[in-house]
Amino acid sequence: MGSAFALACAFFWAFAVILFKKAGESFSPITLNIYKSVVAMALIGLTMLVMGIPFFPDVAPRVWWILVLSGLFGITLADIFYFFALNRLDAGMVAVVECLYLPGVLGFSYLLLGKRMGVLGIIGSVLVLCAILVGAVPLKDLKLRNIRKGPTLWGICAGLLAMMFMALGIVIAKGVLDQADVFWATFIRVTAGLIGLVPIVLCHPGRMRFAQELKFSKAWLKAFPATVSGNYIALVLWVAGMKYTTASRAGVLNQMSTIFLLILATVWLKEEMTAQRLAAILLAIAGAYLVIFN
Repeated sequence: MGSAFALACAFFWAFAVILFKKAGESFSPITLNIYKSVVAMALIGLTMLVMGIPFFPDVAPRVWWILVLSGLFGITLADIFYFFALNRLDAGMVAVVECLYLPGVLGFSYLLLGKRMGVLGIIGSVLVLCAILVGAVPLKDLKLRNIRKGPTLWGICAGLLAMMFMALGIVIAKGVLDQADVFWATFIRVTAGLIGLVPIVLCHPGRMRFAQELKFSKAWLKAFPATVSGNYIALVLWVAGMKYTTASRAGVLNQMSTIFLLILATVWLKEEMTAQRLAAILLAIAGAYLVIFN
């Protein structure tokens, strides 16, 4: 069940990335983070009310603090850096940077949880990463002269930080998810991530610009479906996948989002299904199979 949640999360996140890319043309990274956190918190909170899930369950204080810390790392910091990178990198370089999420999850799982993957799982992980590189990254995008350009280099650094904070945020939550409802845990993470943005916004010299960007406009119509898909559906599925399977397995299957992005681009955006992309999809399917049945 956890593997199914993790794969579904990858699909909905891939769908959201296409829409967030458009929304990023109208919102700065911090403003977009505020907007999607508020919307996600409202949607998750409403779901909890409908399902009768308590907002203050009887759990140990340690569970609260770990989930709060998880939200600060995985939402406040990770999303700011991710949207910064998304605004400065093309699709190929974003795919390369996103490959760092999986090693981050595997590394933090070993350091913090003492968990290791089996041989088949490792082979499957390598296949998934190779699939991403084969399918999403034209060789011309990896030339050193392109990477040395200012905006691209800053984008890569921001993306690296985003993936590390994202991986750390979800792995530290893994140890307490068995004591928490999935929707409640997601709500606490999102709420903590939003609260963590407050001092950043108040101290930022562009805080008045953020207020202007948050005024209702047509840009909300682009950001809203992206938020529903990426920060409501995918975020809940992400936490559920991490709760019901191992952190390393969930991390590998979450990484399939890039492959789903290739498929969506072909079906939805009518991009050509090249031999390179088809080979990547087949590699990824083989890798995911090895990971699931490892």
